[in-house]
Amino acid sequence: MANFGKSLEAAARKVRLYLSPANRRAFRDLRARGLNERLPNEPMVCFDFSNSAIDAVGGRYYFSLVRDLIDAGYFPVFTAQRATLSTFGTSAMKSPLLKERLGVVQSLDELKQPYLLITDGDSPAPENAQKVVRVRYERRRSQNANEVEFPVFVHPWLTSHIDLPYTYDPNATRPVRLFFGGNTEERKYDQDVLRELYGMLTRREMIEQVSLIIPPHRPSQSTSWIDSTAAHPFLLCETQHCKIPQERWLDALAKADFFLACPGVGMPLCHNLIEALAAGSIPILQYAAYLPCPLQDGINCLTFTDEESLRTTIKKAKMMSQEEILILRENVRQYHDDFLAPGRFSQLLLENKDRERILLINAYRVPR
Repeated sequence: MANFGKSLEAAARKVRLYLSPANRRAFRDLRARGLNERLPNEPMVCFDFSNSAIDAVGGRYYFSLVRDLIDAGYFPVFTAQRATLSTFGTSAMKSPLLKERLGVVQSLDELKQPYLLITDGDSPAPENAQKVVRVRYERRRSQNANEVEFPVFVHPWLTSHIDLPYTYDPNATRPVRLFFGGNTEERKYDQDVLRELYGMLTRREMIEQVSLIIPPHRPSQSTSWIDSTAAHPFLLCETQHCKIPQERWLDALAKADFFLACPGVGMPLCHNLIEALAAGSIPILQYAAYLPCPLQDGINCLTFTDEESLRTTIKKAKMMSQEEILILRENVRQYHDDFLAPGRFSQLLLENKDRERILLINAYRVPR
């Protein structure tokens, strides 16, 4: 019965692509853009996606991949696949891309000049496709150097509204030693899947253990502390009680030496970790191995494995000298520049000399 319900829901989604006014309008308007917005001799990358799985997580995969290639200097072109193109009109994550210069072609045959192809199809690559990246949705890790694991990026809202990379003074003294900001709603951020599948503490369990070592300061206003120089050993800003405006989120992270990088709802890796790295806040986390290039304990993060080691790690962070913190922060900055700066993933993805590569979208969900 459950499978029948899922099948019915999937069929309804397909019908909406053709009948929903918003979907139809987005598809029509995008097709009309053609290749008119491309600058002379601008390098092209064509996205040819027919599987709606690329729209998972609200379209965050899709947005982050396209946006990063734009940042790497490519003009994005999309094939007119209704299943994935028409949702630009209804996806809050993808719709910001409509403000960018982009192109749409009916088929790959229209592209007469050399280009890069990113596709979830298996058809032989056209002759003009100089390099081909084939997206795969199964949950598995890379098995050889030609397979690349897709990272988690900063939240699409930040990418669309904030100038990145974020600028901060790496040598500045920060008034907050440890910071966490985010939702800690009961039942939502205390899921068994994190314990049973990944063997990790949940967000609420982490905060509970840290609070035993350092009683948290909970600000009554969301932004007043960001603009102050008041010192806090542990500043806890829970969204339910103290929501930080999105436009000040990186400013908040940049006030802290360390960020308590708690997991997401049902998987370890969360975009708040990437944002902490972007703001030079040293992460304390249990899932360092879940990034394509793992973080290293004592080099660019502090790690733990269970409740006892978390308490030990917090004590270590609490007592760390400014000189030790500056070394860690510089390593965080270098890690971000090497792997996470805007456009950097695309450079790493395309620098391989082989004509074809595999991009594993869901590798970060695999327990390790």
